[in-house]
Amino acid sequence: MEFTTVWWKIRGYFSIFWNKLDFLSVLLFFIAIVLRFCHSSECFCTARILLAIDLSIWFIRTLDIFSAVKQLGPKLVMIGEMVHDLTFFMIMLTVFILAFGVPACSLLRDVDKFTPDLPRRILNIAYWQIFGELAILDEIESI
Repeated sequence: MEFTTVWWKIRGYFSIFWNKLDFLSVLLFFIAIVLRFCHSSECFCTARILLAIDLSIWFIRTLDIFSAVKQLGPKLVMIGEMVHDLTFFMIMLTVFILAFGVPACSLLRDVDKFTPDLPRRILNIAYWQIFGELAILDEIESI
């Protein structure tokens, strides 16, 4: 593809997914560095979060670089396919956890006022019930 103007060159560069990911990681890095040197604890915490996300993006980019290696490339393709299959399993697991957890907690407990912590407790209890952890029921009654 031959691009004549600067706009078309930039558009051609960003038409590739990995170039977008590279740009995002560099942009996050510079934003995090600027926030890091602000004299506020909120900015410092935000900078740490952005740097952690940026590191994850760089690790993903490194996996793409390793796909060119003769021995690692096919294994990375197999892992990618397994992750695709795993997403469907996780969706089914989430449906079963919600289908058990919400009715079970509504039958075991009285009417509670909604708190931001309530959905986490419902999912936590239903998840551990899958593994037969029955001692969690005692914890429900004590809360």
